[in-house]
Amino acid sequence: MQKRAGIRDRCPSCRLNNNLCLCEHISPFEIKTNVSLIVHVSELKLTSNTAWFVNKLLPENSQIFVRGRVGENFEAAPVMETTGNPFFLYPHEDAIELNAEFKEKHPGPYHLIVPDGNWHQARRVRKREEVFRSLPAVKLPAGILGEYRLRKAPQPEWVSTFEAAAYALGILEGEDVRERMMSFFRLWVRTSIFNRTKKEPDF
Repeated sequence: MQKRAGIRDRCPSCRLNNNLCLCEHISPFEIKTNVSLIVHVSELKLTSNTAWFVNKLLPENSQIFVRGRVGENFEAAPVMETTGNPFFLYPHEDAIELNAEFKEKHPGPYHLIVPDGNWHQARRVRKREEVFRSLPAVKLPAGILGEYRLRKAPQPEWVSTFEAAAYALGILEGEDVRERMMSFFRLWVRTSIFNRTKKEPDF
C-alpha cells in the first residue's frame, strides 16, 4: 500500500514527489539541432533516467525512440527521417571529437542520435543497427567530469545521457544552451538526492 501511495504522490512529469516538483523550472526552448534519443525500454520506468528531461527541455527538437521491447524489432528508419546532418553520439573507437574544427568541417544543422541505457546497452545500439553503423560517431572532448550522482559511473568521465547531450549541444549550438540545460540538471540532481535521503546534498 505504501508503494502505491508513493506513486500517486509523484508528479508524472518530473517524477519527483509532488511537494518537490520541479516542473516550474522546466523552461522549454528551441535550438537548430535535432536530437533523437534511443532509449532502452528498461529505462522508461526509472525515475533516474535523464533522457526524459532532454525531451522535456527540447520538446520541439527531440524525440524518444524505444528499443528492447520483448517481441519487437527496433526500427531505425523513423529515426533517420529526422532532418539534419546525422551523427551518432557515443565514444566509439572511431568517434570524432566535437570541437571548433569539427564544426568547420561538418556544418549544420545537425541531427544528433544519442543512445540511452546503461553503458553496455548504449554501446550495442550502433553495433546492432546497420544504418547507425554507417553514420560517423562523435564524442565529447576529454576532461568533462560527470555531475550525475544518482547512479555510479564506471569512470568519472562517463557522463549521463543528459550531460552528454548538453555538452554536445553546447559545442554545436553555443555555451548558453549547455548552461540552460545544466542549470536545470544540477537542480534536478540535488532535489532528487534530497528526495531520497531527506538531507541536503553537500555539493
